[in-house]
Amino acid sequence: MSDQKNYLVTGANRGLGLEFTKQILGRGHNVYAACRNITDIDELKLLSEEHQEKLIVVKLDINNHDSILELNELLKDIVIDVMINNAGTIGPLPYFENTHKQHFGSIDYDVWSDVLKTNLYGPVKMAETFLEQIKKGHDKKMIFISSVVGSIADDHQRAFAYATSKTALNKSVALLADILKDQEIKVLAMCPGYVKTRMNGGGANLEPEESIAGMLKQIERLDHESSGTFVRYNGEKINW
Repeated sequence: MSDQKNYLVTGANRGLGLEFTKQILGRGHNVYAACRNITDIDELKLLSEEHQEKLIVVKLDINNHDSILELNELLKDIVIDVMINNAGTIGPLPYFENTHKQHFGSIDYDVWSDVLKTNLYGPVKMAETFLEQIKKGHDKKMIFISSVVGSIADDHQRAFAYATSKTALNKSVALLADILKDQEIKVLAMCPGYVKTRMNGGGANLEPEESIAGMLKQIERLDHESSGTFVRYNGEKINW
């Protein structure tokens, strides 16, 4: 099909990344599905059988800059229309048994460092590394999966590592939007909502299918005017 696009999705073997992959493939596009553990890809294998050459599974450890560079070398001749920086962490799991490691008075600074590597350094390094492929794309879009807890206006989340990693990511999105606007790159921070995934555990009330369908709609709508904004999966703007 003439409007077929290339998507690069990180953290694609489970949760939101897997649902992104399913729905993008369902729209007839190509997906480069990046994941750290390429032995834990049973659902991706099933999708690959169904979509054949449209799904390419690639190895990526978002915490390892050499791994990012190796993936870039592998995909150096691929034009990327949309890059979705989805890979992330909320901290050690099970979350509620380990959340004290992120609370003031008992902060585990190794945990904080690890969360920053995954949620902040990795996505920004991906933007730096894949810029040239994205510039050659038709859509020229960089998407960063954030969280409402990254909003300065939100004071309900007391987990220092996770909250500050998303706040810093949001600031990075605003900076990138300004830095890259002359290159026609459009950048967006998105909150998927409280989705039923392994990372969120119990209590989540939003199905992955609804969240991803909403986010893909916002990605399609993203233009130069809305670049550098922070929105929910349903399009509602969030205060920085």
